[in-house]
Amino acid sequence: MSNNIPEIADIVELQAWATDRPYSISALKEELEAALPQDEQANAERLAREAFEEMSERARLLDSAYPFTHDGVTLAPNSHETSSSYLFCLGLTWFEDITLRLRTSEFESVVKAAAESYFRGKAIRIGAPWANGEITSYEALLNMVSDLIPDLGPPVQKEAPGGGDAGWDVVVVNNFSDKKFSRIIALGNCATGRTNWRSKGLETQPTLFWSFFTRPPHSYNVCLTFIAVPFLMTEDDKLRKAGQTCITFDRVRICEHAPSASSHAMQWLGSKKQAALDLPFL
Repeated sequence: MSNNIPEIADIVELQAWATDRPYSISALKEELEAALPQDEQANAERLAREAFEEMSERARLLDSAYPFTHDGVTLAPNSHETSSSYLFCLGLTWFEDITLRLRTSEFESVVKAAAESYFRGKAIRIGAPWANGEITSYEALLNMVSDLIPDLGPPVQKEAPGGGDAGWDVVVVNNFSDKKFSRIIALGNCATGRTNWRSKGLETQPTLFWSFFTRPPHSYNVCLTFIAVPFLMTEDDKLRKAGQTCITFDRVRICEHAPSASSHAMQWLGSKKQAALDLPFL
């Protein structure tokens, strides 16, 4: 039995969503008693209480972006919730058959929206696969970045390295209206896998991406980096990546600033209700 309270809370949320029914603290206590070894069953009440306290804190932090109603003893799904990035991130955290599109363009689009809100700027998704109906060449994508940061000059790189990208997934820029000095520039990395996220963040230095342009950002700009993941980071997790120029976004921090997910993401999630009910408290 995992005594990881945030994980227990995740499973309660997913199962309340999947059944579209309230989930009570007493029901969780019974589930935990059934799952725990006999010599640990006395811990069920404490674990249930702490899991509901965890969900109460999530509800407090997210307010209307939290897709449940929580009264301390019952968690009830919001029946009107049809485009929740929180639920989508829960699915990315717990389900296995996640397509490339979900891991990249769908999740990175949510992160892009969160970055625009947090940094109060304009963001572009620059990670592979980057081609879409509007962007048909890597040079066109880089020109969009130059338009946001004029002092970069035009791009000198015409093709994506190896058909991929420069190791970064999102760039967000907060410009003054004249688009002249100085500005905030943040490059972001996204990771959906719990096993590989620690290698993200500065797997590639920003200097590689800036080498694709006539010149790097001028020193009067404020250049930052960030990492975004769909699960909850522990305090230790956040400290692994936090720094004077690096910001961490986990599920709560993302959904606080970008509460909605696409219809494609929600359709995928809707196909996972049975998988949610099959998640064990073990």
